[in-house]
Amino acid sequence: KILIITGLQSYPIIKKLIGYIKLHSVEVIKAPISVSAFLSESMARELLESVPVSNYDLILLPGFIQWDTSSLEKKISVEIRKGPEFASDLQMILKNLSNNNIKLSNKIPANRLFEDSGKNAYHQIVKEQYESSLNNIGSDTFFINEERSNILVGRNLPPPIIAEIVNCTTKSNKSIIKKAQHYISSGADIIDIGCVANNPNPTRITEIIELLRTNFNTLISIDSMEKSELLAAVESGIDLILSLDSGNYKDFINISKEIPIVILPTNIKKGYFPKDPKTRVENLLNLTEKLQDYGFKKLIADPLLETPIVPGICNSLEAYFLYSKLSPAKKLPLFFGISNVVELMDIDSVGINGLLASIAVELDIGVVFTVEHSIKLMRGVTELKEGIKLNYLSKYKRTPPINQGIQIFRAKGKTKQLKYKFSQTNGIYIDQLNQDYIPDEVGYFKISLNHY
Repeated sequence: KILIITGLQSYPIIKKLIGYIKLHSVEVIKAPISVSAFLSESMARELLESVPVSNYDLILLPGFIQWDTSSLEKKISVEIRKGPEFASDLQMILKNLSNNNIKLSNKIPANRLFEDSGKNAYHQIVKEQYESSLNNIGSDTFFINEERSNILVGRNLPPPIIAEIVNCTTKSNKSIIKKAQHYISSGADIIDIGCVANNPNPTRITEIIELLRTNFNTLISIDSMEKSELLAAVESGIDLILSLDSGNYKDFINISKEIPIVILPTNIKKGYFPKDPKTRVENLLNLTEKLQDYGFKKLIADPLLETPIVPGICNSLEAYFLYSKLSPAKKLPLFFGISNVVELMDIDSVGINGLLASIAVELDIGVVFTVEHSIKLMRGVTELKEGIKLNYLSKYKRTPPINQGIQIFRAKGKTKQLKYKFSQTNGIYIDQLNQDYIPDEVGYFKISLNHY
């Protein structure tokens, strides 16, 4: 049985909300203040003196109050904890309280605790899986570059995110640094040097790798099929190569076997791009065998994720599904290039990233590749990172990706924001314009947002 104390403005909202709560017996009382956040400890004490507190198992106070409820809790011998900061979160908090997914605090608002519980659970699961993976290093689980980073690619791990700087070889150093900093702060694990097709610039590749090494402690990959660019990257200590296929792999049989390589089911030199999912899988297996015979140990298979409608995402997803069903001895970590999907849809990216993250986690994808090239994709790396966390946590809890303490809403939410009803008793009515007001001749302020 729960008692909620709230202010005058919030009271009608809370009163309405508790009518939908079936898991608990909930009552609400009004404190003699307009705004709930101003409820003081002395005021709460006086209210509770007139209430049979022993009838309740829990007393919830507004989440915005600035004081610790421990002292008052000791005096009345009933749990007094902070509820959510916003009334719209009340149902979610009480539901998770029933499921033992959250333990309320005397100091921290319930909604923040719920968010922290999801993050903490995620990090604990990752820690356990990471430690387990260290005992299974091999062709399906490996470090990208152990000398520079502890990031692992492999089974049962959240996939690291590669974020591409598109047309990187044509950009200024300042622009590259700015974009890389944004990607890293957004959660990217690897910065990718995106090259320009049919316009190789190996000298610039060397400069960019040195630039990134000087300014950041991060892994670096290169996205190119050009021999001169890839060899320049290898000479400069690149951490990951995208990509080799049956048409160019022989040009690189003498490079270090410790560099991870993404392989494709294509032959770009001959213009060969198979559509049949089974053929893609067979081609990947054949190229894997050839490269392993040359001594390459760190290979990542890319069945190629394609754009919805034309040429069609379902066909390419079938290739991923078929590959995922191979015997463990044959399987490599999978590469999931989602930029082909999010970039070529005029739909808000947050939902697309969330869904693709769930597919990636279901398929146990090894690496996810994305980009923020157009304006509509700003914050896409953050969306993808949070989406992976939510879905990965859900996978190990064996539950749908909901009510986990991790949410990625941007313009919408899970609950209806009920509006306060304002009294018109003290309203001020204007019957004519103020003729004495003189607008600034320079104009009004214009406020804009820099996405970086």
